[in-house]
Amino acid sequence: MRSLRRFAASLVFGTVIAFFGIVLHNDFPPIGLLLALSETAVGIWMVGRYFGRRIWRFYSLLAWLALVLRAGTNGAGHEILVYGNTYGNLYLAGGLLVSAIAISVRV
Repeated sequence: MRSLRRFAASLVFGTVIAFFGIVLHNDFPPIGLLLALSETAVGIWMVGRYFGRRIWRFYSLLAWLALVLRAGTNGAGHEILVYGNTYGNLYLAGGLLVSAIAISVRV
């Protein structure tokens, strides 16, 4: 039961991290992108720090990736939140890179 709560909490934290990164990455270029990437790295790292294992970081990364990929596709009203421009591509690739680094760091 305890691990189920940690699983759900890590998914929630991953979606919150992704939401703020999506909002920040295209605002105030290039400062917004740097803030979004640093927020992603620190957020993923803190999930593992809070729960004490790397697997919870990985689950939050999966939630982050699912939300960012969904924000990069057309919605019902044909809106796209992560554009295919330089900042959108850097946010996706850089976010995966800094998340992988944050997962690999020891707790």
